[in-house]
Amino acid sequence: MSTISATSTMPVSMLRSVSSDSTVVSVAINPTTARLQRLPTPPRSPGLVPLGKQLTLIEPPMTKSIRFLILDCPTDSTLSFYMAELKRYGVTDVVRCCEPTYSAETLQNQNISVHDWPFRDGAVPPANIIKNWLQLVDSRILKPQRRSGSPSASEEDEDLVGPTIAVHCVAGLGRAPILVAIAMIELGMANLDTIEFIRRRRRGCFNSNQIQYIDGYKRGKILKHTLGSSGHTSTGTNGLKNGISKMFRLKA
Repeated sequence: MSTISATSTMPVSMLRSVSSDSTVVSVAINPTTARLQRLPTPPRSPGLVPLGKQLTLIEPPMTKSIRFLILDCPTDSTLSFYMAELKRYGVTDVVRCCEPTYSAETLQNQNISVHDWPFRDGAVPPANIIKNWLQLVDSRILKPQRRSGSPSASEEDEDLVGPTIAVHCVAGLGRAPILVAIAMIELGMANLDTIEFIRRRRRGCFNSNQIQYIDGYKRGKILKHTLGSSGHTSTGTNGLKNGISKMFRLKA
């Protein structure tokens, strides 16, 4: 780390670049007070913009009967934006994995159920929350509905989609994605493939502890609808699971 020593003998105007760890900023030296004055911070590159109003639709490749929407945390001031998106994706439920930051009543008035299942940031969900989450997923696996905006009722089945469950924590990078990963494992996807599948759509998801947990997660018997969109457990689970595994193999 480099520093600047300023005295009253310095020129009337001076600009220096100061390196602090990996950050470089421009500073101006006030000749009267010999103090460093920060100049306005230049705009950050798009890749460094903090999360805000970012929603990621996760459509499990093995079934059309359920979808998931991962988002960062709304507030009362931004809720109108999220509400429009929730309606657009046909969201029936919102799961909050963090402390409330907005009124649930606004969503409930639009027939969207809100479930408060918070757990510690960066951690894995406790057993009771996993059970509640999977019971919710199973209860929402219904006959797919036609996508909004479909021109006619005679379109192919691929235009039909199931209900959408939205889930969020603070940034939508840890607690919310791990619940979606667990649901997709229960739906038939190989454990590590869920990480690759979700990360391709929402970069930066999961810490090392959560990856280790997902890798060792054992599929339970809570979901009645393991695979397929017909409303019952599909046969040939292992074959489809292995096929998905080849498609979405986690890169070393």
